[in-house]
Amino acid sequence: MSSDTGISGMLGRFWKKIVNHFEDYEINREALLNRLSLLIILAAGIMIRLFSLMKGYDPLIKAFDPYVQLVSAEYISENGFIAFIHWFKNNSWYPYGFHTGRELYWGVPVSAVIIKGLLGIFSIDVTIIQVAYFSPVFYGFFTILASYFLGKEAVSNRTGLFTAFFMAFVPAFVSRSTAGFFDNESVGILFTVLTLYFFIRAIKRGGTISSFLAGVSLALLIGSWGAYRYVLDLLPLAAFFLVLTRKLTFKLIKAYTITIVTALMIGFLVPRVMINKFYNIEVMIPILMIGFLVLVGIVQNLSRSLSEKTFKQVIIIGSITVLFLLAILITVFLSLGMFTNIAAKFWAVILPGNRSGIPIISSVSEHQPMTWAELFNSIHIMMFLIPLGLYYCIKKPTDVNIIILTLGVTTIYFSGSMVRLVLLLSPAASLLSALAIDKLLYTYSLSAHGKIALTKRKLRITKSIGRDEAIVAYSVIFGLLITFTFQSVKLAEQYSMSEMAPVIYGEIGTPSSDWQEALLWLRNNAQGQGIVANSAPVVMSWWDYGYWITNYGNATSLVDNATTNKTQIGMVGTMLMWNFTESVKLMYKYNVKYVLVNTQAGIPGLGSDLGKALWCIKIAESTVPRYGMTEEAFYGLNEAKTQFQYLEPFYSSVLYRLSAYDQATGFAFPDTPGTGSPISDYPGLLVDAAQNPVYDLKGPDGITYFSEVFRSYGLARGPADSRYFPLVRIYEVIYPEDIEQLSAEVNNNYPVPEKTED
Repeated sequence: MSSDTGISGMLGRFWKKIVNHFEDYEINREALLNRLSLLIILAAGIMIRLFSLMKGYDPLIKAFDPYVQLVSAEYISENGFIAFIHWFKNNSWYPYGFHTGRELYWGVPVSAVIIKGLLGIFSIDVTIIQVAYFSPVFYGFFTILASYFLGKEAVSNRTGLFTAFFMAFVPAFVSRSTAGFFDNESVGILFTVLTLYFFIRAIKRGGTISSFLAGVSLALLIGSWGAYRYVLDLLPLAAFFLVLTRKLTFKLIKAYTITIVTALMIGFLVPRVMINKFYNIEVMIPILMIGFLVLVGIVQNLSRSLSEKTFKQVIIIGSITVLFLLAILITVFLSLGMFTNIAAKFWAVILPGNRSGIPIISSVSEHQPMTWAELFNSIHIMMFLIPLGLYYCIKKPTDVNIIILTLGVTTIYFSGSMVRLVLLLSPAASLLSALAIDKLLYTYSLSAHGKIALTKRKLRITKSIGRDEAIVAYSVIFGLLITFTFQSVKLAEQYSMSEMAPVIYGEIGTPSSDWQEALLWLRNNAQGQGIVANSAPVVMSWWDYGYWITNYGNATSLVDNATTNKTQIGMVGTMLMWNFTESVKLMYKYNVKYVLVNTQAGIPGLGSDLGKALWCIKIAESTVPRYGMTEEAFYGLNEAKTQFQYLEPFYSSVLYRLSAYDQATGFAFPDTPGTGSPISDYPGLLVDAAQNPVYDLKGPDGITYFSEVFRSYGLARGPADSRYFPLVRIYEVIYPEDIEQLSAEVNNNYPVPEKTED
């Protein structure tokens, strides 16, 4: 039998076909390099977000707000989604409580439960805490990938790669997508990028599916992050500019209409969004833009089909009709309060000059206007590339470039108005910077490879560009990108630390456990019977620590980071800044049994309550003025009229005395600290008792109504300093026997105000 007809012959022919196939197959080196570069960028983006694990830090949830997201995810996992919608927390905002399922954006906790369920399908058993810790890295990974497709769709493959690179390393986004930052921003930026990608794709290609996916992405953003307002109003603004530049097409009308209708139909299923009301101006603007686009489209068609005379008559009659309807709409909107129900924080972004009159917003460092140093730390070299990217968009005003231009200019304005909104600038800055580098290097690339068609015009432009110039240009850009990468890695170490376990004095590897100690103490001791019968004991603190107290310490708090009741925050500020005798009368009204103060070893620069005292005063003055709290009473010029300083009422306040008092010495920090004590390196407010001899805290009225029940280990460096320099202290309130009568008197003189929403 011939060898060509048997099994060996058949296998031989099969193998020959395989060999011939690969001999004829030409590998696309550009595509291969593109994929390889993207994989490297994605891997680097994951690594920088897992920096905390690489440094050996405990895998703790970071910041304050993520703890309410974590507890919500655990509740959904254990009790189901329907129970979560109706979940009412009694231990938040005492005595009002907090409807978590109705007042929280669902995106983050629900996504964590979904991820846990998907992993369970593949028999990967994880806890919600583990998912919460790693999910920001997961969101960051897909945001980088989505950024690549956004840049690719908007400009080119090269722009996509550079966009992905910048999103992988930009510090503003890394800080919100690092492991442990389980909060709205991490998932919000992902849906923002996806919305822009699908919307641009829909405008370019006219696809119904892309328009629908843009709407779904925007709907998920609406249900996940309060900054959805920006994207929801960015799209109509971009559409309006497209109309002004005579770029209105059927593709734009179709893409915009499907996107907005889909987003609002799905997004308004979330109760937190419904609270803002459908007829709010920020929702009505994108809806009215649909009518505007249709109207302009009709006018365009009429201009082609009607005679000039008839067209003018139609325009006159139509304009009068539209103006009449517009007047009716404005009247209706005013009666519904559309122009007054925008939250104060959003007005503060749009009109930053009015922010000084809203202390609850100004008190947060992330709500301050952007400084040059903060902008450089947040986006680094991109601040120099953004103007070039804007220039290229203006130079060639295509549909997509106008959208990018609108995105860039608006995010620059808003991030300059409020520091935290530099996060919104991140994808815009990455896209503009990528566009700038792509356009800048494109000519050099063609010249270096001899691919420029030397027409007379191009010869005049590129006659000085040769291979050497191209190498120099590539080297400069490469050097800038390397610098950008090192800056991001340097800041990644800072972002990897948890606020619950801060690393003091730069001692890497020795995070403080003071907050964990304090919250565990509350979990074990702040339970049972409160001051009022049949109620839990209430822990009073400044609002910054409310989420930690309720969700980690499992105790009852008066205020928390949701800041939903400005009046109650002002009441807490009043109780902290009043003197002992008056303050306990109000504390009794609120069932306060414990007072927690963040002393930070007397170093205001570390974020202690003493450093926030001025905001306690300002917020109390603006929200509950009836209690007589004024900034001038606590803070003014010294006798020599040379500098501002705290005045006597400050040193008599509950906050100061609880921070400074020590049963043995009169001050928490004695005149001669133990050998090697760290406090000597930080001459803070409380270090030297001799500086304030008038305020003897051991006097009969010094601390009569309070007893210290907990102080954290603090900044001690040895047994001699043990607990001399605590970061957190907890006091129990010891009410006088006639407190009911005293409390009734103060309530008659100063009625407790009603709850006011933010």
